[in-house]
Amino acid sequence: MRQLEQKIWRGLIAMTLAIASLQAVAAEQLGGRDFNHMTTGFPLSGVHATAACETCHVGGVLKGTPRNCDGCHALGQRVVATPKSTSHIVTDAPCENCHFNTATFLGARYNHGAAMPGQCRTCHNGLQATGKPGSHNTGSKATASCDQCHRSVAWGPASWNHTGVAPGTCTTCHNGSTAIGKPAGHNTVAKATFQCDECHSFIGWLPARYKHTTAGVCSSCHDGATAIGKPASHSPAAIKGINPCSDCHKVTTSWLPATYTHSASGTCVICHDGIKAVGKSVGHIATTDDCNSCHTSTLTWAGALGGKPANHIPYIAGVTCSACHIGTTVVKGAPLHAYVSLPCTTCHLKGNGLLGNMDTKSIGHEGMKAGDDCSKSGCHKPLGSRGTLYTNWD
Repeated sequence: MRQLEQKIWRGLIAMTLAIASLQAVAAEQLGGRDFNHMTTGFPLSGVHATAACETCHVGGVLKGTPRNCDGCHALGQRVVATPKSTSHIVTDAPCENCHFNTATFLGARYNHGAAMPGQCRTCHNGLQATGKPGSHNTGSKATASCDQCHRSVAWGPASWNHTGVAPGTCTTCHNGSTAIGKPAGHNTVAKATFQCDECHSFIGWLPARYKHTTAGVCSSCHDGATAIGKPASHSPAAIKGINPCSDCHKVTTSWLPATYTHSASGTCVICHDGIKAVGKSVGHIATTDDCNSCHTSTLTWAGALGGKPANHIPYIAGVTCSACHIGTTVVKGAPLHAYVSLPCTTCHLKGNGLLGNMDTKSIGHEGMKAGDDCSKSGCHKPLGSRGTLYTNWD
């Protein structure tokens, strides 16, 4: 009996030692944390670097441990790991083709190289992958394939193909919900009723060309907020009785050329001050009179008054105005006659060749002496009632 017990104990001890020996061998094979796993051709990264050895090496078996993802991350495998989701897109491609991060399944980048055009909804159905949002369930977007607008790299930017869109139906999508709608600044006058494609191109919002065919007050839009308004340096047109921009700006494609309407009364210098409009030139004759005292044409500065009148006294060729009209300034209503300290007969004497014969053909002028004044006889008196009045050139 004693011998039997000894044999049993010896067997148990031997078995224990054998098991311990196997565990030691397995431990030696696993090598602990100081084992260089790169030598196996499977580098430990992500969650693999912190997982226990026996998680993958089941029962201490090293040889034959799968190296590809789906060898563990699939149902029914010897190694238990997170399997592919039931909502995963249908594919037999290796996991690592899309999942580059072994720490998490997020951030996967699907290779659409093998995807067939028009088959996006095979995966993008809201289950396997992100599907169409609710805002896409209207109009052409409800039936159009994703790849008609979107790229396979990212959802945005997307270019909607407007080829089949009928003119005047922009607001079907551009309503502020499905797609960008009309901003608040468009809810004025004609723009509130215009269709988008009357001004905008489907390639981009800008540049936009507003159609001015609809009659309206310019300042309703050109107020500086909705559209470009009147600049600070603009002439005070309201003073002239001009209100609509179209009174001067006849072209809707550009502000220039603009033709100012001078029909209303007013003072020229209100605009022609050198800032709002062309002012008096540097070489202009000194005067405080208004421009229109001399400049009768609003189309050009030329043609200013000041030339000799039709009833100008005769003079010989070569005589300049300054021979009689002395002075560097001019005042409206100033006499045209030269006031000089000379007697009238200096000029108005028969036979005087200096300025021509300016005397009248009267017998009474015969025999006048130099120095005699024309009014000495009592005939030539500007305001007199006796005798012949001379023409008052003043």
